[in-house]
Amino acid sequence: MKKENAFVKDLIKRMTLDQKIGALLTLGFSGTVAHQHIYDYITKYHCGGLRLTPSSRTFGSYVDPKNSKAVVSVTTKRGIKYNTAPSCTASEYKSVLDDLQRVARERPLSIPLHFSYDQEGGSSVNFFFGGVNVFTKPMGQRATNDPKMSYEIARAISRQSRAVGFSWIHSPVLDINTDPRNPEIYTRAYSDNADEVAEYAEQSCLGFKEGGLIATGKHFPGRGHSDVDAHFGVPVINVDRETMINRELLPYRRLIEKDLLPSIMIAHSIFPAFDPNDIATVSKPIITGLLREELGFDGVITTDSMTMGGVATRYGVANACAMSLEAGADLVLMKAEGPLVDETISAIRSFVEEGRIPMEELDKKVYRVLNTKYEYGLFYNQDEHGVAPETVINDPSIVKLSKQVAKRSVLVCRDKENWLPLDPEEKVLVIEQQFGHFNSFRWHSGILFEGCCKYSSNVDYLETFRTWDDKDHEEIKNEIEKYDTLVITNYFNRGTLCNTEAIEKIIESGKKVIVVTNTPYEEISIPKNAKSVIVTFATSPDNIEVVAGALYGKTRPEGVWPVSYHA
Repeated sequence: MKKENAFVKDLIKRMTLDQKIGALLTLGFSGTVAHQHIYDYITKYHCGGLRLTPSSRTFGSYVDPKNSKAVVSVTTKRGIKYNTAPSCTASEYKSVLDDLQRVARERPLSIPLHFSYDQEGGSSVNFFFGGVNVFTKPMGQRATNDPKMSYEIARAISRQSRAVGFSWIHSPVLDINTDPRNPEIYTRAYSDNADEVAEYAEQSCLGFKEGGLIATGKHFPGRGHSDVDAHFGVPVINVDRETMINRELLPYRRLIEKDLLPSIMIAHSIFPAFDPNDIATVSKPIITGLLREELGFDGVITTDSMTMGGVATRYGVANACAMSLEAGADLVLMKAEGPLVDETISAIRSFVEEGRIPMEELDKKVYRVLNTKYEYGLFYNQDEHGVAPETVINDPSIVKLSKQVAKRSVLVCRDKENWLPLDPEEKVLVIEQQFGHFNSFRWHSGILFEGCCKYSSNVDYLETFRTWDDKDHEEIKNEIEKYDTLVITNYFNRGTLCNTEAIEKIIESGKKVIVVTNTPYEEISIPKNAKSVIVTFATSPDNIEVVAGALYGKTRPEGVWPVSYHA
């Protein structure tokens, strides 16, 4: 049994109710410029931490790609029209976080903030600026066929992230992606094999722990067997109890036994095997009964984003936040600005005053959160490490690792007609999707085309939206007859639709098409009739550089097939 932390216990004795409630809140900071309301979260609401989303100036509503309707509205009246955040260097962003941390330390009890974020790999990253080395997604890590790669990647992520100020990472993903149609987990999972997920996740956790990042296993108890995205609806995981225990819970059991999970995130899904009535996020049988009592987990239990459609439409955002704490969660992730913050705090206070969250339980939650911060050194001056972020980002060993991982993760899925490598004399049109908010010198729309230009002077470029619009379809129709070969990207990102059907029609017309995609699934992004397919697992620069080299035979991708399913 762990010895109690006297320092933390003393802090809790001196905390007011408002301070205790605030300590259990991870509120949202979008963009790269901290406005007054962010400082208010720290000084007025006593928030425990901030969830960092540097790409956009405000948090957007979750819009269902199938009907283009907002599931939950989190828009604010801040007068913002252009939502792309100002670009910055890693050092500039560090100075913003340092100032927020300074304000937190000047509070009466000097309790530091935690800064949480996603850095799963590929396009699922919040730290993408300043030349940071972005690694492949978890399934790409499995494609390297070397668990130690996950350890090295986690260490590199930790070193780069801690140099800026990030401290709490929402990884590793412990879901077993057994449904090839899964639009939310897909390559965010290491594999569809529970033992392999546990093996690679263990190495990731070791790397995060050594690097000083607080790791978070997600999404408990496991939402890989689903074809519904919890951002827009309520997934029901219809898996029997025995299978859940032996498959979905296997990675959790192993990592809990080895004390490698300081934090676990709950899934916004219904699991009839454990609780047929409520979403896991607000389910006492799942959070307290299964995770705390049956599995013996004594770390921090955090929610996923409470503005996601699955949970918010069913219970209401503020009410769901309070309900999750009542069910046994310790930390509420509430990525919204404006009235929802006040409503959430008011709802939690009401639950405490009504006895639905007993004061003794509230103190235990605060203890778990603060003790985790203490164990990971957040109560010390983290901004005094003396190393500029750029020094770490440009470390030759990390740069080398990024390129090595890219080469070992990218794979050729199909080449039925032996079209690869391309002849430099072929007239090639690269039809490439926009990258969204990645727009730096190193990572921007068109980098696959630019990579191909290194090997041939007979390459042209046509840029499209992520999901082709009418103009894209018309331009493609007018251009493709001029070329011998089409290289078409069909990248999938949750919340968007792929162009699979349209590409299948182009292939049916007899054109020579090489598809470049980021998932190994026909159900998501691989056209069934495609004869030549390269799977990247990430659209980040080093992976795309390997793809360009593979197209022209200058690089040999070394990735191995990472799942039992085969397209």
